[in-house]
Amino acid sequence: MKNSIIFKIAEYDFEFEKINELNYETFVEEIPQHKQNKSKILKDKFHDENTYFIALKNNELIGMIAIRDKRPFSLDQKIQNLDSYLPCSKAMCEIRLLSVKKDYRKGMVLKGLLKIVMEYIEEKEYDMALISGILNQQKLYKHIGFVPFGPIVGNDKSKFQPMYITKESYNLNDLLKSKQEFSFLPGPVEISEKVKRVFNKKPISHRSEEFKNMFSNLKKKLCNFVNARYVEIFMGSGTLANDIICAQISLLEGSGLILSNGEFGDRLINHAKRSNLNFEEHRVQWGDSFDLKKIENILNENENIGWIYMVHCETSTGILNDIKSISEICKSKKAFLCVDAISSVGNIEVDLSEVYLASCVSGKGLESYCGLSMVFYNNQLIDSKNKIPRYLDLNVYKSKEGIPYTISSNLVDALYTSLINLDKEEKFKSIKKMNNYSRIELKKIGMKPLVDEYLGNPAVITIPISAEYKSRDIGDFLKNKGYLISYESSYLLEKNWIQLSFMGNISHEKLKLLIELLKKFTE
Repeated sequence: MKNSIIFKIAEYDFEFEKINELNYETFVEEIPQHKQNKSKILKDKFHDENTYFIALKNNELIGMIAIRDKRPFSLDQKIQNLDSYLPCSKAMCEIRLLSVKKDYRKGMVLKGLLKIVMEYIEEKEYDMALISGILNQQKLYKHIGFVPFGPIVGNDKSKFQPMYITKESYNLNDLLKSKQEFSFLPGPVEISEKVKRVFNKKPISHRSEEFKNMFSNLKKKLCNFVNARYVEIFMGSGTLANDIICAQISLLEGSGLILSNGEFGDRLINHAKRSNLNFEEHRVQWGDSFDLKKIENILNENENIGWIYMVHCETSTGILNDIKSISEICKSKKAFLCVDAISSVGNIEVDLSEVYLASCVSGKGLESYCGLSMVFYNNQLIDSKNKIPRYLDLNVYKSKEGIPYTISSNLVDALYTSLINLDKEEKFKSIKKMNNYSRIELKKIGMKPLVDEYLGNPAVITIPISAEYKSRDIGDFLKNKGYLISYESSYLLEKNWIQLSFMGNISHEKLKLLIELLKKFTE
């Protein structure tokens, strides 16, 4: 996510170099506590004992803070008999060297730094932390739970209030209730600030003219996005969209063929069985491509097959199935092609102009909130003659301009805003870059993706884990560090696989940090 701020513990040489530069800028040039020098670098005298927490924005260091747990503290030198002012403590540390660049002092940087520090204090089980709190930030410090003590320290240009915080005094609800997390899941995905703001607006009626105009514009945007003629939108998940496709298929004459090379192909088979459709199954091993000649032979051997249903991106393995070639086979046999395009739309270029029906959702590549699903189509619909349940009948939606039932204006507005701001070319380029980087770095630590790069959707990498590790342990480790990956689905746990997905509004910088954590786990 461009322009996002990352809060983390400093660990790389370039980060420590930036820390020394910001240290000089703050405590020499702005607050004259140390003498000037030509290098404009100030290395703290306790540098090797400090644990630094930093705020990065596009690789620029915009804020820092440090923790040190060895006495004497800096406050020991400023306040005589320091312990006489403090409650009893078994494990104490000092928070120091707080610095935020001027352009960011009115934002959330200070709060973000204090939040990650408090998480660290919790983890290390310190029962008290000291700080010299800036006088103009006393309200924030006190809200978090810092308690002022002793005389004000500093000089005429910069004055500080000594403060302490204990487990009993700090406000977990304010800082610790929502640990910073980054989503490398196929859903829910990372969402931009613009979309978040729109989603939080006051809802409007789905019967209002304002909503109808927005909804109509959204439908046009969606169709243009994938080169389809029509789309209907529903309140529900991709499962609903695939049930609607099955309901529409039930109106077709003849039997069908469902292709599966993974978990979601298997689910299409289950959808079809529950809908009492007449069809054949063609399964290949998970992660393998379909043999186009075999599919053609199946259609030649059974001329009654009038439709094929398949997954475009098989999310379970990351393989991208060739809907263009299978569409050509369908055209030659006068069969309809139906596609689950849920994990491909918004992640790669998708052309649905030759597809009969295709399912999609709001909460993956389209970078919005989960909750809306949709079905694209290009032909005139078959009259259902009221044989299909109302909520599953595309004819009902089309007859009511797409709004027969209640639909959330917040979800619609959020998806519309995301589409307006989504630069397809830039996003697809970014996804490919992250995919290439991941594969190179994963190879270095002995992790080989299940599917080769040229066969896969670049937005999904499935990684089989060697027997010496458990996928659950890796996933839990990353989750504890604030990085969410796919590993908790039953089929992933069973096969000892993990997945990295690049479907949302995420940055290459966050990916680098994730890969570094994976390396640490395997060291």
